[in-house]
Amino acid sequence: MLELAVESDREAVNAMALQVHAMHVSWRPDIYEMVVQLYPQERFQEAVKERQLYVAKLGGVTVGYVLLKLRSYDWPGMVRRKVLLVDEICVEEAYRGHGIGKAMMEDVHALAKAFGCSDLQLGVYPQNDGAVAFYQNCGFTIRSIEMQRKV
Repeated sequence: MLELAVESDREAVNAMALQVHAMHVSWRPDIYEMVVQLYPQERFQEAVKERQLYVAKLGGVTVGYVLLKLRSYDWPGMVRRKVLLVDEICVEEAYRGHGIGKAMMEDVHALAKAFGCSDLQLGVYPQNDGAVAFYQNCGFTIRSIEMQRKV
């Protein structure tokens, strides 16, 4: 289902990214602020050039996207490994609940295998119940809890 993004996908990717970003703004206005676009041309082109940005299409319409980052761990005291980080993922609101996200995650899993990764990782806000349930349904488990204290 996933294919590398091309310039003609930028408007759709930006619109979907803003859907997710609006939730982040509502949950954490101390960190996030609303903007007009999250994928200006330069950022989009860089993600495409680095082969990090993939899209899902139905009938030629871009209905989902995922931004992936490959991480290599090769530090003293750590098991040497590669991890594929799902940095961003979204299915257009009108297409949610039809198995597109699940198919996208299956493709991401296949990419991780092809890249020689041992793990897939992602972050999710705990108040995003739908996303947490979706990721658990895709086989993800909690591996750590991130904490902060305001100064």
